[in-house]
Amino acid sequence: MTIFHCAFGWFSASRTVGEIGCNLVHVLYSGPTTILQPPNLPPMAGIIAFTVSCFFGCHACTMHQIISINRMVAVCFPFRYRFIFTKKVCRIVIAAIWVEVFIVLASFHIFPCNQVGYSPTLYVFAFVKCRPNLERDLSIVGTVVNRVCLAICISTMFSDLITLIKIIHNKKTTRVQGMNFNRDVRFFTQTSIQNVTMIAALVMIVVVNNASTNGPVSSVLAFNTLLVTHVNNALALILFNPEVRARFWKKTAIENIPALVTTLPPGMVAKKDNNW
Repeated sequence: MTIFHCAFGWFSASRTVGEIGCNLVHVLYSGPTTILQPPNLPPMAGIIAFTVSCFFGCHACTMHQIISINRMVAVCFPFRYRFIFTKKVCRIVIAAIWVEVFIVLASFHIFPCNQVGYSPTLYVFAFVKCRPNLERDLSIVGTVVNRVCLAICISTMFSDLITLIKIIHNKKTTRVQGMNFNRDVRFFTQTSIQNVTMIAALVMIVVVNNASTNGPVSSVLAFNTLLVTHVNNALALILFNPEVRARFWKKTAIENIPALVTTLPPGMVAKKDNNW
């Protein structure tokens, strides 16, 4: 779709890959093992499930902040946008985040007694003790990662707030809004709603903190809030983008909002809109 041939599309695609990776773990492992409750399940299976899920989840979390900054720049600095988010910059940012997430997940295994795995009986990603007499019931690395992810999502609220203030200002000071402005508003609304459920899920994750001594209600609530976040992120992409909905119903997307018409001086040729 042409509308996603831009920095926002690249970042959203990368974040969607992270969402899909998390969802596949739930579909292929955490869901079936919770329902079937297989006996003698090796701990390493749960550890691998957590590692894969957290790898993709951390990437999606970080990319959400990048998308929020991307929307802020698009709304606040529209004339500088294409010079900041070039194709090269987008590729470097995406690649750097994948590498960063790999290093973060490797730390769970590099530092001793910090592994986390999915527990079908506890219905949560729980800390795996390396020895029976270990006093602590949490992963130190996991605790740091959970809180950093929460801080990243909370910081997204500030960039969203700046974007919202600028949108309101533009709406009041400009009588005619162009097609790009309305598209930016849609993209901003989409990312803001996604951020609400992500913060709620991370708050519960920080409260539970992968401990096995939590009550069943808090553990189930934390895990289900995470599942709701994945569902909300996918639905927001569909609901706030008519171009995506048109693909589902096999129709051609039609832009109903007229573009802003500008009279150009003689000899000046209007360039085709290029989101890059």
